[in-house]
Amino acid sequence: MGTISQDYAKLDSDTIVDAIRPLVEADPSIKVKKSVIGEVQSMFNYTVSYRKTWLAKQKAVAKVFGDWKVSYQTLPVWLKAMTVKMPRHYKPLVQVDGTHLYGKYKGALLVAVAQDGNKNIMPIAFAIVEGETADA
Repeated sequence: MGTISQDYAKLDSDTIVDAIRPLVEADPSIKVKKSVIGEVQSMFNYTVSYRKTWLAKQKAVAKVFGDWKVSYQTLPVWLKAMTVKMPRHYKPLVQVDGTHLYGKYKGALLVAVAQDGNKNIMPIAFAIVEGETADA
C-alpha cells in the first residue's frame, strides 16, 4: 500500500481494517497502542488516533472471527443440537467448567459436560451468570 496523500479523511477505520486484518489474523490479542498504531503509521505515513485504530481492530476481529452478537445468539442453538444427539442410556461422568466473558458481554459462561463409556464428551447444560461463584 502506498501512502495516503494530504487528504487524511480517506484514512477511515474501514481502510485501516483492510490494512491490519493480517495482523489480527496472526494475533487477535495484538495491542492497539503498542503495535497497531505503529503499523498503520509505517503503512500510511500518518499517525492515526487511538480511538480510530481501536474501532478498526474491533471491525477486523469481527471480520476474521465473526461478530460477538451472532456468536452469542448461535450458542444455544448449537448446544441444543448437541443435546438432541446425546444418548439417554448411560451413567455419565459430569463436569462443570466456566469461562469469563469479556467485551460487550460480562459475566461467566458455565458449561456442564458428560462423558460416556466410550469417552465421548457432550455438553448437557449451560448457564450465563454474573460470576463464577459457588452460588451460581
